Amino acid sequence: MDKPIKKISIILGAVILIVILANISNILAHAKLYSFENNKNVETETKVVTFNEIFDILTEQRELEEELKTSTKYSLIGDEVRKGIDEASDYERYLAENKQIKSIKIKIPITTYKDHDKTIEFISGKGEMLEIFKINK
Repeated sequence: MDKPIKKISIILGAVILIVILANISNILAHAKLYSFENNKNVETETKVVTFNEIFDILTEQRELEEELKTSTKYSLIGDEVRKGIDEASDYERYLAENKQIKSIKIKIPITTYKDHDKTIEFISGKGEMLEIFKINK
């Protein structure tokens, strides 16, 4: 009776080990996301930006998101960066569609996360538009 239980235990242990090894990248990504959620620092910044400036900021953030998405450990944090891009790109579109506007003053949340491997900083939401500066003619 002892032999069948021992065989089942060995097989079960091997199956569990294979499942863990197959999901190691997913486990690492979730561990980093947990660390991110518990250790991120969110501050609100007020900036006056032109179309070119917000375009450059969001381009850098898109590059960061791509880098994180292709990473094993930071892929789920890349999803958070993407959410921030999606929300903040409303300002980019607004400035692109309204050529008579020189710049806008916005209050936006900036999230910073540091661990021993990497520092990640990005616009993490839409925030609010405070003022509009039109082109003087």
